[in-house]
Amino acid sequence: MNSNPKFVCDGTVVKLGKRLRILGYDVEITYKTDLPNVSEMIVATGRTLITKSITLHKQLGGIHVKSDRVMEQVEEIISKLGVPGSTRCSRCNSELVECDKDSVKDKVPIYVFQTNDKFKCCTKCGKVYWKGTHIK
Repeated sequence: MNSNPKFVCDGTVVKLGKRLRILGYDVEITYKTDLPNVSEMIVATGRTLITKSITLHKQLGGIHVKSDRVMEQVEEIISKLGVPGSTRCSRCNSELVECDKDSVKDKVPIYVFQTNDKFKCCTKCGKVYWKGTHIK
């Protein structure tokens, strides 16, 4: 895998884009699915398109995912690209940093605070992450 590949997920794969961010992929998300808007974003950002649209894929290239199910789409991407190392914020795409447990006490549910020791924080939007049951 390229050391820092950057992608844009169009409106056909928004949920996939959020999951890929959690895995560490640098993904911008657009809710647009029309050729002019998606093309403009790709040209402006220099990113590779990930789409479910055959039409956009034929016109703009990139990665065409075939499945309708998000987890199968994730598996398609991982099988093609591997998994990057660090995680990113699912909300704003910034890299996450480890944060002190005490600093998140009032930002997470009490049960989460009591049952987890490691947290990551987004330096841009402030969202807090921890290893939940969805990791499995």
